[in-house]
Amino acid sequence: MDDWRCLYDKLIVRRAPAKEIEGTMVVPDAHRKEQNIGVVERVGAGRWVDGVLLPLTIKPGMTVLFSKFAGMPLEGADPDLTIIREDEVLAFR
Repeated sequence: MDDWRCLYDKLIVRRAPAKEIEGTMVVPDAHRKEQNIGVVERVGAGRWVDGVLLPLTIKPGMTVLFSKFAGMPLEGADPDLTIIREDEVLAFR
């Protein structure tokens, strides 16, 4: 992961692990849903608007919620890493 850097308004997010236990029932691997919550690992420099570089609102370490189909997995690295755009983030804390 150390060799990846984000461009512009992109974020590298580490997805939260899928829940193994739902209530009192153990969920098998085949039925676990991929989480749409993660922690931001890296951020790009910002977005260009009318020739001005605007910094991103999202910072490394923030927990973000994003849509189910947002971004793409970072192939060849940790399978929990996903690259998304800042505008695909629905909420953060």
